[in-house]
Amino acid sequence: MSEIKINWEGHVQKYQQAMEELNLDFCVLTRVKSITYLTGCFVPWKSYIFLPKEGHGLPILYTVLLDVERIKAEKQSNIEIQGWGPMKGFFWEKKMQSAAKKAGVYEPKGRTPRIGVEQGLDICVTGQLISLTEARLLEKMFPGCELVDFNEKTERIQLIKEPEEIAMLRKASEITDIGHEAVKKALSERPPQKKFTENEIAGIGTLAMRKAGSNYEWTFTGNQEIASGYRASWTFNGCTPATNKIVEEGESLLVDLHSEYGCYLGDLSHNYLLGTCPPALKKFNEVYEQVCHALFENMYPGNTFENCYQEVRKVAEKEGFGNDLFFGLGHSLGCIGNESWPMVLPGKDWGSMIFEENMVEVAAVVFNRPGLGGLRLEAPTLITKNGSEMLPKTPVEVDYV
Repeated sequence: MSEIKINWEGHVQKYQQAMEELNLDFCVLTRVKSITYLTGCFVPWKSYIFLPKEGHGLPILYTVLLDVERIKAEKQSNIEIQGWGPMKGFFWEKKMQSAAKKAGVYEPKGRTPRIGVEQGLDICVTGQLISLTEARLLEKMFPGCELVDFNEKTERIQLIKEPEEIAMLRKASEITDIGHEAVKKALSERPPQKKFTENEIAGIGTLAMRKAGSNYEWTFTGNQEIASGYRASWTFNGCTPATNKIVEEGESLLVDLHSEYGCYLGDLSHNYLLGTCPPALKKFNEVYEQVCHALFENMYPGNTFENCYQEVRKVAEKEGFGNDLFFGLGHSLGCIGNESWPMVLPGKDWGSMIFEENMVEVAAVVFNRPGLGGLRLEAPTLITKNGSEMLPKTPVEVDYV
């Protein structure tokens, strides 16, 4: 589909190198981001990858039976595809046991195996970290085994993007730009009596992006997120699936579009206002724009998330809008499933983390005051050698249509 060639086999090698560092015999990978990263394919069902250590055979993806043939046709790595289902002869854990025996890692050197699994907590419901039930099934199939958390390795491997991944993310961002161009054109050329619903705006953006090559409105928060008026201005408003609400003149209109290209994601939120803007909202919008530019200025290698947040917050506080700024200023982006870690948050858990060259982080500003207005920036941003580069080209300034 794409002229950009991702080294999917290299992704497998990265995981196996990390396995060697942890002295693992094999991994049972459940996260969507790992499944996409190792197959190069959209896998929407509950699935598992058996990944043996290097030299012990091919990885195997177990996905539900009804999707096996499509994934065989569309996968881009040298991975075996098998089906599983909740019936005798097709239980995934039994298949995993058989694969381990065949690969010679069921009882490596007469001991019980060390198995890498992806543990933890993900704010995204699509994360698919291993469940307690799944862990117990593995322990039943491999008595005495040691389950070792591999999730930190998963996160670190996918944190720094390869040049080809950056190119794919750039293409996905070009597609979101096209979606916003279509939305702005439709809003600008509307007849005097025409009023759009949020759902119509979502459809306009989606159609344009599909024509440009997007295959999937990837977000679990309601596909394209469109909000206007009171729906745009709720406190800490970070989830706005489109509705049939009519967009009125003089109110905030938040348009958050999502694309996918070659398994890599685009995420661009931009703000519009139809008709005449009330003076108080105009001031609010101008401060938002200052905050956005301050965020890009502070996304540079070596800067901590804590310092980034504090510098951006100063801009909002100076104008009297400090409490209207959400404390999160970004999240990761990559292949399908890679849409959270790391989060750009202050505090002891995240504040000491630093921006690194070739990270791609979604610069995010959520700026809301109920009764006044609400704005959102989301824009994939590449951390460069000396600063940052916003991958989409749509300006952060509010569009007055």
